[in-house]
Amino acid sequence: MWLVSVDLLCSVIVIITLQQWAVKQNLLAKPGVFLSGNLVFLLGMLPWFDELARYSISLHSLQSVMVHHFAPLLWIGALRHKQSSTIRAHNTLSHWPTTLLMSIFAVLTWVWMLPSFHPLLMQSAIIYSGMKWLMALSGLALCLSMLSHHQKSSYWQKLNNATVVVPLLLWGLLMFIFPTMYATTHTSHHQHHMMMSNLPTWLQLSPIQDQFTGGLIFIVSGFLYWQSNSISVAFTRHARRFSK
Repeated sequence: MWLVSVDLLCSVIVIITLQQWAVKQNLLAKPGVFLSGNLVFLLGMLPWFDELARYSISLHSLQSVMVHHFAPLLWIGALRHKQSSTIRAHNTLSHWPTTLLMSIFAVLTWVWMLPSFHPLLMQSAIIYSGMKWLMALSGLALCLSMLSHHQKSSYWQKLNNATVVVPLLLWGLLMFIFPTMYATTHTSHHQHHMMMSNLPTWLQLSPIQDQFTGGLIFIVSGFLYWQSNSISVAFTRHARRFSK
């Protein structure tokens, strides 16, 4: 019970802190989009979501893209990118900090879903919560780093595709190509049956169907994230005009 309370409290604190910081720094260009990002983040971070996602590939995939991909994407689109001499000077520096951050972002996606690690990470509620927060905080760091790299749209698009879109699409395809990639390890601990018994009948899927659904979520999310490259550039241009 204490883990659920602490997890929920920390999620609310992150949202409130980010909201207050954005307002204080006068960065909110699209408050509605920003609030949508807060909602997606909070729904994905709900501790009750963990209890089901620990036993379901599809729900785990949905939770991952919510906190690791789409909440940060909405925040990036909602924040005003301020033009200042400090940012312009920073933009003349090497790309390596953002490249390193995005590479870590991609590695987390791969490690999180490796069949050899996945069942082990799912067994412990504490470890699962820790991994979830690592994904969430890396997404938040990505969002904040974009405030000083918005002018490099071409660089951002290429790096975004290589470290975010490609892992999502590849994992989705792997789930379709190898339909029993997770089925054996999860059913051996009766985890899948435990999760499915808590869902309505119409949501109860076989292990293979559950994996296919997770793969579909990844593929659709990767495609939407790829499409969002042009949208994020449009958001950035709007933010720059709005800030003048």
